[in-house]
Amino acid sequence: MPRDRRQLRSQRLRQVNFQGDALRLGMNWTEEDLGKPQVLVDSAYGHGHPGTFHFRPLIEEVSNGVFEAGGKPGVFTVSDICDGVAQAHAGMSYSLVSRDIMTAMIEIHALGHPHDGMVLISGNDKSVPAHLMAIARCNLPAIHVPGGTQLNGPDYITSDQMWGLGASVERGETPREELERAQLVACPTCGACQFMGSASTGQILSEALGLALPGSALIPVPFSRHLRYARAAGKQILELIAEDITPDRILTRQAFENALIVHAATGGSTNALLHLPAIAREVGIELTIDDFDRVHRQVPVLANAKTTGKYPVEYLWYAGGVPAIMLEVQDLLHLDCLTVTGKTVGENLADVERSGFFAETRGYLRNVHVEREEVLRPRSDPFGPQGGIAVLRGNLAPRGAMVKYFSVPVEMHAHTGPARVFDDEDSAVEALLARRIEPGDVVVIRFEGPRANGMPEMYFATAIIAADPALSSTTAVVTDGRFSGAAKGPAVGHVTPEALDGGPIALVEEGDLIEINIPERSLAVVGSARKRLPRDELARVLEERRGRWSPPTPRRNAGILSLYSRVASGSDQGASLT
Repeated sequence: MPRDRRQLRSQRLRQVNFQGDALRLGMNWTEEDLGKPQVLVDSAYGHGHPGTFHFRPLIEEVSNGVFEAGGKPGVFTVSDICDGVAQAHAGMSYSLVSRDIMTAMIEIHALGHPHDGMVLISGNDKSVPAHLMAIARCNLPAIHVPGGTQLNGPDYITSDQMWGLGASVERGETPREELERAQLVACPTCGACQFMGSASTGQILSEALGLALPGSALIPVPFSRHLRYARAAGKQILELIAEDITPDRILTRQAFENALIVHAATGGSTNALLHLPAIAREVGIELTIDDFDRVHRQVPVLANAKTTGKYPVEYLWYAGGVPAIMLEVQDLLHLDCLTVTGKTVGENLADVERSGFFAETRGYLRNVHVEREEVLRPRSDPFGPQGGIAVLRGNLAPRGAMVKYFSVPVEMHAHTGPARVFDDEDSAVEALLARRIEPGDVVVIRFEGPRANGMPEMYFATAIIAADPALSSTTAVVTDGRFSGAAKGPAVGHVTPEALDGGPIALVEEGDLIEINIPERSLAVVGSARKRLPRDELARVLEERRGRWSPPTPRRNAGILSLYSRVASGSDQGASLT
């Protein structure tokens, strides 16, 4: 407990708001409860998807831990939407902006009421970055509880595979019964999807930043250990309040460097390029896409995890989870960074090594006869020689674009092909389903950036390409939209400036030659009408096009997407409302 309870925010505000006590007593608070440290227990609980449906026991255990340690929990909820459910229709445009709205609602919960600290529970694509942004913004003592991962389905089937199956059914190549059988078993439990997508990546980054308890990211949801982590977080938050350990002491430049290193080692989702800079900005730290490129050049991919790799992320926790990953790269980490345990990263890793954590987790790998080194490779024999992300620049993306090059076939690391231009994803998907895209083409999907359309994922298009043997190693996608963390193949996204702002991608015409060169980190228009042009002649062509270009009418003139269209920053700056 604080040495002087009057130092607590909740107790200071009781001295000026005489109605507040009466209202709380109306919720069956006791008079003793009123004097306790007040802890916000906020979660993304809801019925939208398997990643949040199981949160009620976690909420109860966090609350039990708060009570045991002498605090009073206040339970609030801001649910999220599922990127998988939002795919392939207009709902996907709401996904990215929902991150910022969730952040704002948690800020309102945390600071609108007199809370002294908070424990936030989330595990999915937008809820985790929203919670981490809120922790940074509110700067109250805080702990994040990752929502855990699903158990894997039979034959390692995962829900992202439904897109390729669905496309095959639409073409009449696969019986619908095969798709329906796969749908029945792809999500056998609650939790985040079993691949290294945005949900799993977010949980890992939370722990790498020092905001989650060691070993708590990616725990399989059915395990009772998950409940114990929640109880422990509820108890630990009282220690953080007592010691006044606030997020600004944890979220340092060095902590973000640690997160980048772990992101590279796990081959994490491309969406981290949107989320980590937005979190860093909340504590006044400038984190750029070039920081990702720099770190990913230095750190190899060690995690053999789906979708690029072989194993579900459940197995990554069995291999030792984030602590095991950090131990493999500890010579690169800032081990003196403070964490929510009240200890440093280095002290946490030493504690984990002394505990029975690794003996427990790796026993599960022995159950399935998989060697730890198969799932989490040693530095001497990495899964990939560098981290998964490359940042590209050139006359098509002056402020940058990104590609998860670790999942790109080697023969596509340098590729030049004719542009097939579409002003929305639906048109591109229609062309792909009708097989109007040929091997070697570069599918350009534009006007899908943050301001144009909320920056939806172009996952359906990339999934169709990845599932087609004729296109998967020959055909690229270039877009000012973004991709699912599960996307694989030659997919270049986050092109900035976006088309709506007059970025060069708006000037591309059918048949232009697009050159992607990952080793040289370049993305450029190099020709017109399927012919390569000298640089000065090409510059004149593009300038002439700019002279007759005008922005299209905004797609949204009402609602939250209209606001997002007016104020969102570029994807190179986190695509944020603030």
